[in-house]
Amino acid sequence: MWILFGIFLGLSSSTATNIYDTAPNLSESSCRIARTEAAQITYIYRCVTCVATSSVSYLELEQDLHLCIGAQLPSCIRSLEAHEVEPIRETNSMNIFLIPAGDGGQPLVRRIVDMLNPRQQRRHFHKYLFVWPEASEDQLRELFEGCWSKQLLFGLAITGPETIYDFQPFGEQGLQLTKLIFGTDVYYVDKLKNLNGFELRFSMFRNPLRALPLDPVESKGYRATDGNVARLIAEKLNATAKYVTPRDNEAYGRCLPNGSFTGVVKDLMNGETHIGLNMRFVLECISPYVEHLYPHNRVVICLVVPAARMQPEYLIFVTAFQRTVWHVLLANFLIFLVLLSVLYHLIWKIIGETRCRWYDACEMLFKTHLGQPVDRFSGASSLRMFLMGWILFSYVLTTIYFGKLESSFVQPSFEEEVDTLDQLVPLGLRVHGVITMFNAVNLSLSKEHFDLLTKSHRVHPLKDSDHFYELSISRRNKKAAFIMRIDKAKEFLAVTYNSEVGRPTYHIVKQYLRSLPGTYILPMGSPFRYKFQSMLSAFYEHGFFEYWRQMDVLQRSRTSGQSEEFFEQLDEQTGMDTEDAAADTEEWRKKRVVLTLDILQGAFYLWFIGILLSIVGFVLEQGYFHWRRTNLVYKL
Repeated sequence: MWILFGIFLGLSSSTATNIYDTAPNLSESSCRIARTEAAQITYIYRCVTCVATSSVSYLELEQDLHLCIGAQLPSCIRSLEAHEVEPIRETNSMNIFLIPAGDGGQPLVRRIVDMLNPRQQRRHFHKYLFVWPEASEDQLRELFEGCWSKQLLFGLAITGPETIYDFQPFGEQGLQLTKLIFGTDVYYVDKLKNLNGFELRFSMFRNPLRALPLDPVESKGYRATDGNVARLIAEKLNATAKYVTPRDNEAYGRCLPNGSFTGVVKDLMNGETHIGLNMRFVLECISPYVEHLYPHNRVVICLVVPAARMQPEYLIFVTAFQRTVWHVLLANFLIFLVLLSVLYHLIWKIIGETRCRWYDACEMLFKTHLGQPVDRFSGASSLRMFLMGWILFSYVLTTIYFGKLESSFVQPSFEEEVDTLDQLVPLGLRVHGVITMFNAVNLSLSKEHFDLLTKSHRVHPLKDSDHFYELSISRRNKKAAFIMRIDKAKEFLAVTYNSEVGRPTYHIVKQYLRSLPGTYILPMGSPFRYKFQSMLSAFYEHGFFEYWRQMDVLQRSRTSGQSEEFFEQLDEQTGMDTEDAAADTEEWRKKRVVLTLDILQGAFYLWFIGILLSIVGFVLEQGYFHWRRTNLVYKL
């Protein structure tokens, strides 16, 4: 009996010695991994109330690990009991969990998995290390399956001095364990290079510019820019793409008063999809609940109003000169009339020349001003010189006036375009826009400007975002204005371009309503964020987005070649590099004036005015004639 007791005592001492011997090695391996990652903060989690954590080996491992990491990295020891859910962190971190050896750590593992936060922001910034001595592969698989269910992708497990396990959630047979080579310098590897046919679910819906559906849309997806992005991501990751359209037809999604969401945002938050791949802006009420990729461009929200009307053609006779010029000409004519009348009166007194009455002088000045020949000249040289000066002055002035008048007939002038919100007051326009547009501009505009927009407005549902609802409204109502994204506004102007008059029907107000980052959104805590971000950045850097945009423009159907040309001018895409080519482009884009009846109506106004004046003059002459004859008969 004493012999058996001695053997048992020796075995116990040997086991304890082995654990003590491996403790420094485990701490050194953990410390080496932490040093390699060099996170801004390293958290060491321990269980205070667990019975197995009171063993000598566990306490020694904890002490060695804390001394090693605390001496080289910013670190903090936390108890698992203090956190039911892992707190949200703003900085990158290394999280080390000390688990009792073997089966003794199984209860703690379940507690750790329950504590992991599936909505941890920027998941790729946070690394996890589980120090679990003597754990079996089945136990590690259960641990990593729990981690993956909480969206945790970067996790390692150390079971021995030279035994480090990683997991691959997208293995051919599902989740697979992989053993790292001892002495490697890269511990946390990219696990999203090959998804092995994993079903990647994209939240997408129809957009008239960036996502045009193919048939069947659930598997074929979309064409245009956003559709190409989704297709290329699935191809590069070797994933099976599934395209999910919001069941409530709420497109981008919005915030409801009860705190819930609709559309794409709802599907993402419920875990039904992995990313929303319609380029969008994110409202303030949605931003805290989703993650979004780096915005490589901006979404500008602008106001589209009817273009300025052509000024009435009868005004070209007045607008040829400025108002001050007309005032000077009138004053100059009156001064000339007074001087001429005074000179004729003085000459009549001096030499007895036929007296010229003031209305005769007025008629003569007016006739010469319009280029009519003078019936008679005065015998006095001073009057002839005076009259010659007036004729030369009138010739220059009338030549300029009629030249301007002729150019105004073929180059019509238009009223001033609306370029500020304050100019909307006298127009009486009704503003149309989807509900999220009004919500977005409400925070950027002053109360006065927002009240001006909503004084007469109509809010459209989000489902109208998937088509050009503006076209049908613009055909029915010429007094309609629209709140639109700048890319859609440019296309709208090109589609409604009036080729008959050679100018757009609508105008983009220069004072834009708001500018927001344009991005794609993901659910909070998405493990795919870093991969999607790196791929989209590569697409931008290699010019894919610009290429897709240009191809989309080429494939769109226009009403005429002039609308194509107008769209190119709007988008400032010359496509030319040399000066000669730029000159050729400018010549090709030279303004062509179509002589419509609206432009030529000034000539008819002139004709009608001449007829009207002749009739009025005839009536006055006949009235004067009959009045004189009546007076003569009465005197006789």
